[in-house]
Amino acid sequence: MTPFTSRIYLLRHGEIVEQDVLAGGTDLLLSDVGFSQLSQACKYLTDVELVQSSTLKRCSEFATQFSHNHQIPLLLTDDIREFNFGDWDGRKYDELWELTHSPSIGDFWQSPWLVTPPCGENMADFYQRVFLWWQRLLMNIVNNHTHKQLVITHAGVIKQLLGIICELPKESNQQNMFAVGYGKFVCVEIYIDNMGKAWPKIVF
Repeated sequence: MTPFTSRIYLLRHGEIVEQDVLAGGTDLLLSDVGFSQLSQACKYLTDVELVQSSTLKRCSEFATQFSHNHQIPLLLTDDIREFNFGDWDGRKYDELWELTHSPSIGDFWQSPWLVTPPCGENMADFYQRVFLWWQRLLMNIVNNHTHKQLVITHAGVIKQLLGIICELPKESNQQNMFAVGYGKFVCVEIYIDNMGKAWPKIVF
């Protein structure tokens, strides 16, 4: 096949209506500021061939509007939803740090691969769904020769993807060295060689 280059724009959703909460799988809306952050981020984004988005409203509502306004196909997927924190979801951080029963939020932050939030997702399952989504994305780029797409998702998902791309040990929690603000992009350029192998790199 003829080699080509593709670009993926990973975009974290904007500010949400509830502040200082562990949003996780809670379906919170964007604030007006958050919607404006995404609009500004995408203002000069041109030639996008596909928009993919988490199904959570803080991603999907803007993605739906953006794809409609620019007549771009939209794919909504649960695979890039934020980590599900179970009983901790949607609660104030101050309240979570005051909880004394086990497991605690502090236990989880220290050892996320060993501690599962009550009624929540475990880190191995989260990593696996993000990893498999990434593999399918690369395969679709090769098969469809997609040159540019926008992915609207969450900080936790983006950090996992950066860890995968950088080949960090998945259980090391080193991906938490990355910080992705509201409405901020991470650009990944992917070179597809003549054998159909994908070579991603992060572009600053």
